[in-house]
Amino acid sequence: MIYNFRFDRSHRSEILRRVVEQRRLSQGWGGGGERDLRVDGENFVEECKLYHQLATTRVPTNLTWIKAFRNGDLLVVPHLPEENKVSIHVVDGDFPNCYEYEDGDTTCQNHRIKIRESHGLDGNLSIDNHELAAWRGKLPWMRLPILQIPSYENHFQKILVALKENPHVRYDKSSLEDFLSSTRERVVAFIQEELNKVAPSKTAISFEAICEYLLKADGYSIEGRNSFDGQGGDLDLRCRRLRRSLSPFEPGETILFAQVKKHKGTSDQQGVDQVVKMMARNPGAEGCVMSLADHFSEEAKKLAEANGVLLINGKEIARLFLANFADKTEA
Repeated sequence: MIYNFRFDRSHRSEILRRVVEQRRLSQGWGGGGERDLRVDGENFVEECKLYHQLATTRVPTNLTWIKAFRNGDLLVVPHLPEENKVSIHVVDGDFPNCYEYEDGDTTCQNHRIKIRESHGLDGNLSIDNHELAAWRGKLPWMRLPILQIPSYENHFQKILVALKENPHVRYDKSSLEDFLSSTRERVVAFIQEELNKVAPSKTAISFEAICEYLLKADGYSIEGRNSFDGQGGDLDLRCRRLRRSLSPFEPGETILFAQVKKHKGTSDQQGVDQVVKMMARNPGAEGCVMSLADHFSEEAKKLAEANGVLLINGKEIARLFLANFADKTEA
């Protein structure tokens, strides 16, 4: 199996050192030097939630995927060894033999995965290479620490074959993509400017209607609108999607709570807080805040990271709009 493996980028240099010197890939949400929060502990999910003061068990439950790791599985790690690069690591042994819990790691990166081999640590794999375009397009949505990505295994296996023949082969940012990216960014800026002109909601042509259109284009159906719990929880759109639309290996359905904010500049943590409170009452739901602002505040990003909430800013919304607009035009 192949997994997307996210890590805490604020500790990138130390995590990279461990990979190079110890052949260990670190994951966060451990107990630091205070608690034993190994993933195979009897009450790991609840204890992790309490220790890190999480609103739901989504992140701890997701971390239990580590127990599914098998010898030879691939871990794709975006932004390691550096920003906008990607590395590929091969798991050494079946769980629990591939797993270690390092007591006393005050950065909470206590979870360690044994790695048999690593590729891309020279910075020779760009996430913007055309070979990885399909995976790159979905990367902003892969917010949880560990996700199965079987749809992209062939893309990474192709690169691995080339790397094993020549470890120094480069998959740089594609030269054509340099041109396309520049053009795309200018178009995206224009779309974002146009989106700023429409009404926030309650009209046929509104920012909320556009966000709804993008969610539907990604396979969601809209089940409800404008819900609140009377205690600060609030959501604009309640959405549902079959899990197999993302991965054929995940049956069932996923619920998404979306909060829409037609902000400018920087969005604060209010929208995230509203979604998190609704997620706390519905532990199986995922959360998303779509804002037309250019940025989210540090408080908003921290709260979202702690609770697995996806943040989509105005530029990303404009990019999604452009992609779907192009598809509709071709059709």
